[in-house]
Amino acid sequence: KQWYQRRVRGLRDLVQELKPPLGNDKVTEDDILTLDIPLYPTDRAHCIDVLQALISKTLGPNKNMDEFEMIKELMAESFRAAFPTLVVEVIETTTKQRLREIRAAIVLQKALRRFKNYKKQMPPYSALI
Repeated sequence: KQWYQRRVRGLRDLVQELKPPLGNDKVTEDDILTLDIPLYPTDRAHCIDVLQALISKTLGPNKNMDEFEMIKELMAESFRAAFPTLVVEVIETTTKQRLREIRAAIVLQKALRRFKNYKKQMPPYSALI
């Protein structure tokens, strides 16, 4: 059942192994997270979702997006038939949302560290009176 899914950590290796135009030798973790791939429980991504995200990135902003959306829908229908468990699984988040969460956590951690350092430098309350 799980053979068609990859952990998010393994996506970087997968994209590096692909040949251009879909693959990239110098892909970073942030590049993978910006692809906006749907994530399922236990941080897994379906291979079809990864393929669609890579194709969208390769095509870029295109005037023929309606055609691509139609092709994507046809692909999705055929893959739903091939992978019936994909329909059952619930998408928890996306890689782009995860990237936002990581960046927000970094900002909060830095702010908390600055606040703690600021508090250490302040004189005690009794010294102010």
